[in-house]
Amino acid sequence: MNILLIDTSSKKIEFAYNKKSDFCILKTLDENKNADDLVYEIKTEFDEQGCCFQDIDFVGLANGPGSFTGLRIGSAISKAICFATGAELIEVNSLDLITEKYYLNNNGKDKVIPLIFSGMKSGEFYYAVFENGKRVSDYQTSVLEEIMKNEGLFLLNDKVRFDFPESLRIVNTSDSTNLKALYNVTVRLINNGHISDYRTSEPFYMKQFLGS
Repeated sequence: MNILLIDTSSKKIEFAYNKKSDFCILKTLDENKNADDLVYEIKTEFDEQGCCFQDIDFVGLANGPGSFTGLRIGSAISKAICFATGAELIEVNSLDLITEKYYLNNNGKDKVIPLIFSGMKSGEFYYAVFENGKRVSDYQTSVLEEIMKNEGLFLLNDKVRFDFPESLRIVNTSDSTNLKALYNVTVRLINNGHISDYRTSEPFYMKQFLGS
């Protein structure tokens, strides 16, 4: 399998190309660049590495929740590549991605609650509860006071300006890459037959919070 991975769900814009289980491209954009630069960066890396877009079998997309503008751009680019190459789209929920990233460096038995900030006005977070490596709740949104009723380790994957209680057990994973975790979840979804229709795909912020 040849898999292009795209993550524009946070301030850290990343992409990778895994060719037959080997990463030939792993790229994090400079901080002064944003999702608008992604197409140029992907094309440049493919040319330098001698990779061909027509060889892409799957596009693994971190599909949110996350940055509103970033998600829209990442979704549009991923859908365009699928349309142009015939690749199939794999949508990865960012809450699953954050959890997989934590489990890669820790045991898969911790009870964790990944958090993604929804909005300054509402003070709400997207979240889900994971235990023993599996999601045990629906994807939800709520204020922190309600989320804290779940005991466990809380995970962040971005620099969030929010006054968290000192008693809250928080791990921020934003300093490390998301790409290997994105690859793992993408492969798992492929093996389980969770293929998305790129023609109707939309970022997670547009969807209802329903468990699967």
